[in-house]
Amino acid sequence: MLYFLTGTTASGKTNVAHEIAIERNIPLLSLDSMAVYRGLDILSAKPTDVMQAQVEYLGIDIAEPDQNFSVVDFLNYLLDIDFPKMTYERDVLAVGGTGLYFSSMVKNFEFRPTDPSIRAELEQLNYGQLLKFHDVYKIELPNVELNKRRLIRNIESSLLEDTKYIFTPLNISKNKVGIFWNNPDYKANIEQRTKLMIENGLANELSSLLNPSKTILQAIGMNVNTDIESNINQKTFKLVKKQITWFKKETSLEQHSTNDPNFIKNKMIELMDE
Repeated sequence: MLYFLTGTTASGKTNVAHEIAIERNIPLLSLDSMAVYRGLDILSAKPTDVMQAQVEYLGIDIAEPDQNFSVVDFLNYLLDIDFPKMTYERDVLAVGGTGLYFSSMVKNFEFRPTDPSIRAELEQLNYGQLLKFHDVYKIELPNVELNKRRLIRNIESSLLEDTKYIFTPLNISKNKVGIFWNNPDYKANIEQRTKLMIENGLANELSSLLNPSKTILQAIGMNVNTDIESNINQKTFKLVKKQITWFKKETSLEQHSTNDPNFIKNKMIELMDE
């Protein structure tokens, strides 16, 4: 069966999940939209080489830095490794804070996939040309504040209207599927995490990316020229607030606010033993 240990950035969830995985001899699935990229070891705070030697980690180092890796790509990866079948044969613990990855797995969302060739052509058009495209092909504009990204996505959705993506059901509980950990010490933890990233060579890691994708360029820590430590901290604080808002609505998760990792570990084990 598949279980989830989600939480805010720097809550300590990865270490707790790692301990459980060792004790139970089970694999861990990363729910981190940056850990999918090769070469982003420091920025995404990936499990160390030692940790990866101790536990089987899925969902990390599966995309090149120049790839715009989407949630559909993530689900396709899970299908490629026959993950749905795995959840019926053994216990797996998914750990991370990317809400869309979590929701796409437990709610069987319908997606309209993108076509790389269509996307490449549309990205060559400016805002005015994209509006003209809507007019010429009689595509209804979305009823939201318009920008280039939304116009491109709207055209793609129209062109791929008949193509839908529904993910294969997973073996999860009909009641509570896991835990969301809101660690009240997140600010201090994030500040310590950022210091370690910088000391471990974050600047060199980022500068070594030759052709980073648009997805990576949106990551916290990218495109910061001055006071990188303060910028990363402030943006990560904002991310945590978004994570809390997102996961607060997930009724299939137990919500816990504590700075005690042992409490979370015991609660997670209790849930898995039900």
